[in-house]
Amino acid sequence: MLVDLGYEARPLDFPWLMLPDNHHHNAGNDDEAYHNQDLKCFFSLYTHQIHCLELPEAYERTVCGSSSGWLILRHETTSAVTLLNPLNRAQIALPQLSSSPFYDQDPLPVLHKAILSSDPCRYPFDYKVLAIFGQKRRLICYKARDRTWTMIQDAGVHYEDIISMGNELLATDEVGRLVSCNLDGDWFWFPPNVEEISDPFFFKGGKVYLVGIEGELVMLIRFVQENSSFGRETYDFEVYRYDSMESIWEPISNLGSWTILLGHNQSTAIEARQFKGLIKPNCIYFTDDSLEEDSLLVGHDSGVFSMEDGKVEPLRCISHDFMYVWPRPVWYMPSFA
Repeated sequence: MLVDLGYEARPLDFPWLMLPDNHHHNAGNDDEAYHNQDLKCFFSLYTHQIHCLELPEAYERTVCGSSSGWLILRHETTSAVTLLNPLNRAQIALPQLSSSPFYDQDPLPVLHKAILSSDPCRYPFDYKVLAIFGQKRRLICYKARDRTWTMIQDAGVHYEDIISMGNELLATDEVGRLVSCNLDGDWFWFPPNVEEISDPFFFKGGKVYLVGIEGELVMLIRFVQENSSFGRETYDFEVYRYDSMESIWEPISNLGSWTILLGHNQSTAIEARQFKGLIKPNCIYFTDDSLEEDSLLVGHDSGVFSMEDGKVEPLRCISHDFMYVWPRPVWYMPSFA
């Protein structure tokens, strides 16, 4: 495996998996990689090499999103939120969450997951951030050049996933209710709002995700059970596509040549055939994104689920030698546009 402190990105080297800090030993015998707290190590699914990047900007920060080539970081002891491009170390400081009126009213003022509407490098004055926040997992948003975050008041609660698909920002809650988030306009006069696209359609438990595949909207339900060794483990997925003509969700049993990456990243689908057999098609690669941040048994629920036989295999690049896996592994895809 390769330790590369001066990495030049190439499209087929990705996707990368950002590894926990205690996995630096996997990079080899390099003392710098093992002891340098500013290093972040990434495992390439394509090359099976580890790239270690000097990212002091990520120290003491938790990744709560990976979207449009950027990591979305929240400071572990303050309410600061930062966008970081790990390939060129560009940073954008967003307003502190504590500057927002809803912050002190929430008993658990934590940013759970966030995504970008577009790459801020390409649209520096026209990008937006949509996030899931707080104990009740409400939707909040930020628009480039604003001075604070805004809560989407009529969106409801208990959201599970958010994605940017085409020109739409979409969100789903824990029972599969699907909404489109309108973040355009002057929020002083026209506050952000949501439009319900589909009603709740299941009450099965499990965590819900959204992903776009060739212009179609797909929903995944992840089923988790207790594990005596590692706290929790994923054992099954159900997958549905949205039929916009009939306004119904149809079950899918096969992803074909597509592979889905799930976790704290914006859910992403890639064509496995581009990767010469090194990434398995018709599979779901998932990482641990549970809300149990204070548990010692956190970060272990990662693996590869086969849609063909319904079996789960471990992600070999993540070691189970550690009880506490932190920060949790996160998928990263650059923006080459």
